[in-house]
Amino acid sequence: MKKLIKKIYLLLPAPVKKLQNNLRLKDRLLLCRKSKRENGAIQKIKQNMVCGKKVNIAFFAMSVSFWKYDELFKLLQQNEHYNPCVILTTRPIDPPKIQQMHLQKMQAFFAEKGFPCKTLSEFNPDVIFYAQPYKNSVQEEFRAYNFTNKLICYVPYAFFISNYKWAYDTQVHNLAWKLFYPSELHQQNAQEIALNKGKNVEVVGYPLADKFQEPAQKDPWKIHDRSLKRIVWGVHHSILSDDLADCGTFLTYAESMLSLAQKSADCQFAFKPHPHLKEHLYKHPGWGKEKTDAYYAVWDTAPNTFLIEGDYIDLFKTSDALIHDCGSFTVEYLYVNKPVLYIGNERNQILCHFGKKAMEANYTLNDFSIEDFLSKIVCSNAEAPANADFKEPARRQMIEKFLLPPNRKSFAENILDILNRSFS
Repeated sequence: MKKLIKKIYLLLPAPVKKLQNNLRLKDRLLLCRKSKRENGAIQKIKQNMVCGKKVNIAFFAMSVSFWKYDELFKLLQQNEHYNPCVILTTRPIDPPKIQQMHLQKMQAFFAEKGFPCKTLSEFNPDVIFYAQPYKNSVQEEFRAYNFTNKLICYVPYAFFISNYKWAYDTQVHNLAWKLFYPSELHQQNAQEIALNKGKNVEVVGYPLADKFQEPAQKDPWKIHDRSLKRIVWGVHHSILSDDLADCGTFLTYAESMLSLAQKSADCQFAFKPHPHLKEHLYKHPGWGKEKTDAYYAVWDTAPNTFLIEGDYIDLFKTSDALIHDCGSFTVEYLYVNKPVLYIGNERNQILCHFGKKAMEANYTLNDFSIEDFLSKIVCSNAEAPANADFKEPARRQMIEKFLLPPNRKSFAENILDILNRSFS
């Protein structure tokens, strides 16, 4: 089917291709007989299980920062019916050096955890988990249309708070057997936006919800003196004109945030950039590699600042506040129920209902400047008493109503239940 569709598409004249893109004819063709293909894949899995064979489950991974599936992977490893494996991939839009860097980090990361890694030629999956659905993030051989005879699953790597089509209506979204979404509000977005009307959505909770419920495993901060307030600056990558998201304000605050951190003797600051920020700064005409590397180095060497580019769960748990311009952090930091200030670009017009609820639990620059947020909410003392943390009730409501997984189970347990029911 896929080869025929591709062959026909290549023969089409440009005006017809444009019309096809507008009408989504290729996607509609791929959706034909989707249920029949999935039922066939499920029956094959059941037959193999009767013969004592395990279900091969592949997780496509592209960087350590986007990996949020530890608990699910461990549950699958512990279950006698499943054989999970990580397939390392690279983003085609990344330069070769960046691709190699991510591959090396992932190899060390998964080796330490005891998660087996193989190539696609070494591992024939029955079920495939995607972490990102975007065309420019997936190599040609890993594109969803190559696996229409497999059971495709997608777990969002982040909390999406916008109503953009790219968050709900790519080829992966529509071809997937199961979309594992964090809340009923995200399911509603899919029903309104996706070509397939979100018929494949299962509400299971958010991957990191499991980890946020646990105590911190370590203290990642540079200075362990708890008399110093711990401030995280979370920075999005969207600084280029062609970025899909547009919340990033790094260019506006790069120098002032560094200066503020260096002069704040009663605080220490963690610089937590998005994993794609560095490569975007390399491309930016006002920055480039030399300036970018020097800027990152200053954050990592100043007495009361440090750079953190990997896992941030324990960083959030052991912090006192977050300043950020990131869509996902708007929600994720609410799990720790501590003050959070959003300094990104105005996004009210594109926020979905869930996003609006999450933003109401964040302070914004309409409430405080960065300095006032620190002095009045975070770093107050007897001489300068704190303003009441008036966003705390909104944070608590978000946790209780939207952030905890359903069914009184973890995110991972909910997915495992769905797999078990489907193959029993």
